[in-house]
Amino acid sequence: MQILQERKQWCGHIESLKRMRQWVLEAERILDGSWAEPPGNPRTETDQGEALAYNPNNKKETHRYTKKHYRKNELVTNEQVAVRFDQWRQQLATKLEDAKLSQKEYECLEHFLNVLENVRPYLIECYNRADFPRTNNETEGAIRKIKTRYRRISGRKNWNKYLLRHGRNVGFYDWWASTPERWQQFRKLAQNVKKELWIQQKEETEKAQSEQLIRYRFCHLRKKYLNTLENQWDATASHASDSPSLVLH
Repeated sequence: MQILQERKQWCGHIESLKRMRQWVLEAERILDGSWAEPPGNPRTETDQGEALAYNPNNKKETHRYTKKHYRKNELVTNEQVAVRFDQWRQQLATKLEDAKLSQKEYECLEHFLNVLENVRPYLIECYNRADFPRTNNETEGAIRKIKTRYRRISGRKNWNKYLLRHGRNVGFYDWWASTPERWQQFRKLAQNVKKELWIQQKEETEKAQSEQLIRYRFCHLRKKYLNTLENQWDATASHASDSPSLVLH
């Protein structure tokens, strides 16, 4: 009885969290395009079961999305998603006038609406392009695979030094070397690369890598980096004073 009494104290808080969680699930259901059904192609029982996971009235909702939910529906356009999303935001905003809403829910809902308002101009832009991913899940998965491979090779969990040393070549090599077919394709393409183009690409890669290294040193080794800049400045100033013909602008 004591355990049940302690549980009852959290019932209201848990129900509040469930309602707030439902706001996120409703937004995801609109953005994933699962509401659009191809004409003449009714959903199977599996599809219907997956769609029920996003139904606000369904008590068996789940937060585990399949890859299918993250794929864009080819029949969905930016305009269709924008209309549904804006209508849903207006309906959600009316809940701010609900007197039954707790203070915490009111603050969270107000913040949630402000975030949606800020990201709205950039949120619905990917549906009219087939090669534009809706989420960055595949990118995150690719990064995770690269980190896993590096951890197996080196035994280190932190791969900052690996990135600072090789830069964007890390992702470049991992993608081409992922399958033997890609590697054979890369070898054929590399044989036809002109020397001038290779030098140009190498300079651009080194420049981008240098910028990344500077940011890392400034954020993590700031004192040492600033001392290096001061020494370079002193050397430049002394060289300028020894050369009267050098004019500084």
